[in-house]
Amino acid sequence: MKTLPKGANAPLSSAGTVRIELCWPPNRDTLDVVCFAVGADGRIPNDDWFVFYNQLQAPGGVVALSTPAAGRAEIRVQPEHLPAGVDRLVIAAALSHGAFRDLIGARLTTTPATGEPLAFELTEAGDEQALIFAELYRHGAGWKLRAVGQGFRGGLQPLAEHFGVAVAEEASSGPPPSDPAPPMPIPLESAPSPTSERHRRARPGWLTWSLALLILLATATGAIWMFAPDWLERPGELWAEARERFSPDPSTGVTLDPPQPPPATAERDDGPTAWRRLPTLYQAPTCPWEDAQVFERYHALGDNYVRILQRVERSNKLLGKWRNELRQLTSGCAAPFIDGNRQEAEQLGQLPIAAWMDESIKLNNCAGLLIKRLDKELNQESRPIILQRLVREADRARNLESDLTDIARDLAYLRNKTARLLDGFQENIEACGH
Repeated sequence: MKTLPKGANAPLSSAGTVRIELCWPPNRDTLDVVCFAVGADGRIPNDDWFVFYNQLQAPGGVVALSTPAAGRAEIRVQPEHLPAGVDRLVIAAALSHGAFRDLIGARLTTTPATGEPLAFELTEAGDEQALIFAELYRHGAGWKLRAVGQGFRGGLQPLAEHFGVAVAEEASSGPPPSDPAPPMPIPLESAPSPTSERHRRARPGWLTWSLALLILLATATGAIWMFAPDWLERPGELWAEARERFSPDPSTGVTLDPPQPPPATAERDDGPTAWRRLPTLYQAPTCPWEDAQVFERYHALGDNYVRILQRVERSNKLLGKWRNELRQLTSGCAAPFIDGNRQEAEQLGQLPIAAWMDESIKLNNCAGLLIKRLDKELNQESRPIILQRLVREADRARNLESDLTDIARDLAYLRNKTARLLDGFQENIEACGH
């Protein structure tokens, strides 16, 4: 058996079934092992090619996942039967709790039907909750295995989104809960208990309801006699007028067409996220900056993100303080109170949150392109020293992309929070009569 260091690759016989086994200490946290079958763009063709605990095999069974025992997962792959659109199989795992630094020593073994088995042992990891162990990728007419050992922050969801999986907001990285207990059987009808008889007798009967209805009718008649006595003098005219007012006019009636079935040529998509897909015009991402400029702008983005966060938190505390003061006022608002709310609203409205959100999206595109370029160089490289450098650069690029995703999400939250704060300051001003 040949052991590969991190970043190294080796040819792999693609004849027959390739068995990939991932083992870790069974007394540690449970790993959720997954496989992404991705194309040349680094994304899965559709959700059917994301193999995980809720979908144990890809179409045709060419990739199948199983967990035969605690601390062990197995993926069986038929490389010869994979469609031409699948260029890589990414073997990864995620933790619901803890970090991969606690799973040092986890071992991945790849055993082809013919040829020498290949192994990779995890010797270093940080506080990541997801990790890419290895990749099977096309190389010429055959296949190769590369030991990756790349951590990914945030767990399974950001890792899956990186490879094009549409993850629902409520999705979690843990396996599905066990089947709920069956409902209690309904007991057979039996003799009523004294308690049930007593409750039955206590229910109001028809006589009680009739008496209540008569009282209501008498009350209504008395009210009409007191406030509109002319209604009682001409009941026939009143009834005719009501019929004329509320009866529909046949000449102006509106007819509703029955619902039409969907067109016969409508495409059908039974994927788990089909209802959220909309036809869009795809535009390939671009990056207007060099790699060094990307990291410089990323640091500037981080500094400004911290300033925006601090400024919004300051405004949030001021709004709470001024609302409490407003509740305690017994007379008109003082001029400093009104001016303070106006100045705070004006300064908060000038925060360039939208501009920095656009910057984070552009930088995220750059990080994605950088990762693809480094992955391509890794696929073509075999010299150990250069491989180590490329692996370090790929790690840095993936961490960059993960951080930018988090910052963009936080900025969107701060933008919404800023809008709510502006409404709050305006409410304070209006409450003072200005």
